[in-house]
Amino acid sequence: MRTGRGTWAALAVALLVVSAAPVASAETPLAKPTRGEYVAQVDPICEQNTLANKRILKGVQAKANGKRMVEAGGQFIRASAAFGKTLKEIVAVPRPSADDARLVKWFTYLAKVRDRLRSIGKALKEEDRIKAVHERIGLERSSNAANNVGFVFEFTYCRLTPSRFT
Repeated sequence: MRTGRGTWAALAVALLVVSAAPVASAETPLAKPTRGEYVAQVDPICEQNTLANKRILKGVQAKANGKRMVEAGGQFIRASAAFGKTLKEIVAVPRPSADDARLVKWFTYLAKVRDRLRSIGKALKEEDRIKAVHERIGLERSSNAANNVGFVFEFTYCRLTPSRFT
């Protein structure tokens, strides 16, 4: 039995949607949080990731610009993994009903940021400086798009800045 790539892609998307849906239990209240309550729950998660990324990416710019590109690539891949873990935690937080569509769009841009971090790491490991620079530009664009969508929440630590990834 042959299965096309499109079927596998559809299955992967369906699994992501199912895994991203919050699970209601007897302990979880069904009331949706307000925007302020949501920010209060999500910002500490982002703060932990910010601190982890500062540790993971310490000195990465000098390594990437010097002769230690492979080492810098590994740092970006580890940062991508940490960012992905944080993204999963954020998606699991109950969302305000009025902001659900905006947050889903924000999650999409955050996933692009995660993917771009990994792509930068791969390019650096391959010692392809030009590809790494192109991916960095894409990272900045995805970060800006995420910030534009999440602007109304007035996040402190969930706002993505270029200094967070250097």
